[in-house]
Amino acid sequence: MVTVTVGMPTHQVSDRLYGVFFEDINLGADGGLNANMVNNYSFDGVYLDHHGLRVRGSQRWRAQSDPLRFWSFEGLSAVSCGMERRDGHGRPTPTDCPEPPVHPHSRYARLSVHDGHGVDSAPARLENLGYNGGGANVHACAMSVAVGHEYEFSAYLRPVAGACEMRVSVVDRYGLPLTDAVSFRCAARPEDDAVTPGEADGRVRRESDGWFALAAVLQGRGNEYGKLRIDLIRRDAGPIVCDLDCVTLMDADHWGKGDPKWRFGKLRRDLVETIAALRPAFIRFPGGCIVEGVTPGNEYQWKDTIGTLPARRQQYSMWGFRTPDGSSYSQSYQIGFYEYFCLCEDLNAKPLPTLFAGITCQSPYRDPKHIGIDSPYFQDVVVQDYLDLIDFANGDPETNEWARIRAEMGHPEPFGLDMIGIGNENYGADYVAKYDAIARAVHAKDPSILCVMSAGLFPFALPMRRTWEHARSVARVASAIGGSRSGSAGDAAPAADGDGGALGDKPETIVAAVGSATGDAIIVDEHSYHSPDWFIAQAHRFDDYPRCGAGVYFGEYSANGYFAGQPQRYDTACRWRSALAEAAFLTGCERNSDVVRMTSYAPLLAHIPGKGWEQNLIEFNPAHVNPTVNYEVQRLFATNVGSMAYECAASPEAPRQLFVSATGDEGSRRYVKLVNVGGSSVQVTLDVSLGLRALGAADGKPPVMRIETLHGRPEDKRSLAYTGTAQGGIRHETSEYRLSSSAAQVALAVKPYSVTVVTMG
Repeated sequence: MVTVTVGMPTHQVSDRLYGVFFEDINLGADGGLNANMVNNYSFDGVYLDHHGLRVRGSQRWRAQSDPLRFWSFEGLSAVSCGMERRDGHGRPTPTDCPEPPVHPHSRYARLSVHDGHGVDSAPARLENLGYNGGGANVHACAMSVAVGHEYEFSAYLRPVAGACEMRVSVVDRYGLPLTDAVSFRCAARPEDDAVTPGEADGRVRRESDGWFALAAVLQGRGNEYGKLRIDLIRRDAGPIVCDLDCVTLMDADHWGKGDPKWRFGKLRRDLVETIAALRPAFIRFPGGCIVEGVTPGNEYQWKDTIGTLPARRQQYSMWGFRTPDGSSYSQSYQIGFYEYFCLCEDLNAKPLPTLFAGITCQSPYRDPKHIGIDSPYFQDVVVQDYLDLIDFANGDPETNEWARIRAEMGHPEPFGLDMIGIGNENYGADYVAKYDAIARAVHAKDPSILCVMSAGLFPFALPMRRTWEHARSVARVASAIGGSRSGSAGDAAPAADGDGGALGDKPETIVAAVGSATGDAIIVDEHSYHSPDWFIAQAHRFDDYPRCGAGVYFGEYSANGYFAGQPQRYDTACRWRSALAEAAFLTGCERNSDVVRMTSYAPLLAHIPGKGWEQNLIEFNPAHVNPTVNYEVQRLFATNVGSMAYECAASPEAPRQLFVSATGDEGSRRYVKLVNVGGSSVQVTLDVSLGLRALGAADGKPPVMRIETLHGRPEDKRSLAYTGTAQGGIRHETSEYRLSSSAAQVALAVKPYSVTVVTMG
């Protein structure tokens, strides 16, 4: 019999211990979190033109502007028009445009109906399949429709020549209707007054430069995947030409419906609700490697993602090379920084935006490019983006331009930004210097902002050494000056490089106050994608980390075996063995939550089958969501954690397969976690004698004990196909007891391959 003793409180648990990490990977934004089902909705598509690992430099990663991709045309021709497009490096370049677009950053499609078309016998139409993920489903419909649901349609339309009717509906793969149809008159002659509410099923609003904003609601009539069909029906014998832009179709029951702050990008409700069930204390966004990009010009530029939807400049995603077709992945930015901040607010999660630090992706085979730290671009663009983001998030709309944009978007109140990530998976002497330069500017603007420093990609001591030595020197300075708002790292302890030498001549670093978001002077972001065995062995990783004011953010992890060279296949991904290993590791994070301040699994979302990463927390297809077994562990840990860590130890005879931790709220509740990674049951006596009296003191009654257990076979998983609901999984059991006043010890049988949370209070 093993005794697990819960003792006295040891330290406060970070109130940001469990969060989520969102990156637009695996079609996680467009095709996922973005409620709009129309693929390449604004005819602005720009995609990756990837030339393999043997090609070096700028020729390997190039942008390919393909504004009409994912649209099919019958009986009409289409050309792309606009005032700018992305060049081969992803940078906007001017182009000629016959008439003004909806916004200078937006492109549109000019549609010309062929002679003799636009009638029943010879249709003129365009269609969009939605986000099917490519690969074997490249020709599959992907817009999920359900009977009784309403679907919001919107678009910008400009009549140029002739008169026609535009009819909108969703049809199945055979062309049979899945929704009713709505119609709009479209006429270029002033006497016909183009489109009017009295002559259309939908709503119409006149805009500038001849544009009309269209909006209508379609009623679902079937339960199937469909495609958007837009028919142009001829009303006279002349030529018919019109312009079309910003086409959206989404389930009307999207997240934030009716809230005026959600007036631009809309979110898919079931995905948001699944994330919300994790009760994340923070949300990191927008990544991930897309923060840095793979070539100059491909880095994530948050200013391109705000304002009205037509104002947002699209960018290709570097993750296109890992999609089934190796290319078709555009970031439309319908979900941008404003929407991420709003989502954080709705979920009561702190925002952790992470920005480009002047170095493109340093992962293997990426040919990283370094922007000169003394260059005007680094000072005027890279550094300034951090300062402007603080203004956008927290500034006063009455006095600040960026805050005024936030207010005009629907959120006059500040978002309460108090931490920011400087680069992603960056490392090396140049990164340390750039981190210092950016952190110095950030803290000069707002000393309370907590800066997160990258430790690179690999979770091993040698590659992380430079970052950690520098971070701890910053922490020592902060401690030496008593948490004041400025100081010189070089004056007290010069930062050391990987060989132990000084990094330059006494580099100055303005440090945040120790009373920052987590109480630390600096946070270091470690990442790991290793094997289940590695995560189990790392359960004591943080036991000996110095408690010096340099905290840990374990910002990307999953037990997928990537660093161990294990095959990355769907049938072996997200199995219970990996989730158990992550649970064992998290017990160590809880026990060491005085130095481990934040954790987040990655990636968060994955489209079936449009993904390039097999191990993901939440999978989805166009109609359904699959919280994986790894998700169940995250939910169990994140929703059962207290504000204090407590002594929790197993007796010496405990098998090495058992891992434990305990947290609670002082005097009212305890959460004891027991993780058994082995194939045999462990008989445990849970000794709570030190806290039992306090637990029952609130209402004078003996405490209630609730036991929640997840268990299964190591190979068990929950799978999702392109159609249908999730299949398989693990067992979930709960029980509840009222403890007697003398029941200081409780006997438990901890099941093989299980995670158990015992809640008392």
